[in-house]
Amino acid sequence: MEEDRKPKHICDGCCNLRFEVMPANRPTMISVPFWAQATAEGELCGQGNEGHIQLSARGLVIFGVYTAFFITDKGSFPAGPRVADYTGDGFDPNKLVVNGEGILSYYVAPLDFNPFKGIPTATGLAKIIGISINYHPNGNTNGLTPGIDNVDVFNQLVAPMCFPRES
Repeated sequence: MEEDRKPKHICDGCCNLRFEVMPANRPTMISVPFWAQATAEGELCGQGNEGHIQLSARGLVIFGVYTAFFITDKGSFPAGPRVADYTGDGFDPNKLVVNGEGILSYYVAPLDFNPFKGIPTATGLAKIIGISINYHPNGNTNGLTPGIDNVDVFNQLVAPMCFPRES
């Protein structure tokens, strides 16, 4: 397994995601100190034409509905496989499950693309520039888009894009 994770090309490998909280970007009903206590970490991997993303977080809204999105030079894309159904009904594959203590224990999504190469779209590759963990106070996941900023979606944690580490 360890041999499988060794880079064979410049776009192969894994990197650690370093999230920062967005303290001003919060619903008015949530206090700044509560919102700002959130922390997250993750790993992004790519090899060949596939990859995966892993996330964990704490200090989130208890039982809150969250999603993970890639921020790209062509807009936002769900942090999950392109071939999945994103229906916006609260059951999207990029939904993060937060428990009664505000903890996202583990989120893993297989990717049908290599995130270091970009996300294939009809108009070419979308270059990933970051990853966001978004809170949805209305309980809806909004499908392929995060939603309307500061109305039905709030970016609580954001990580800049990372690059494969040396072995």
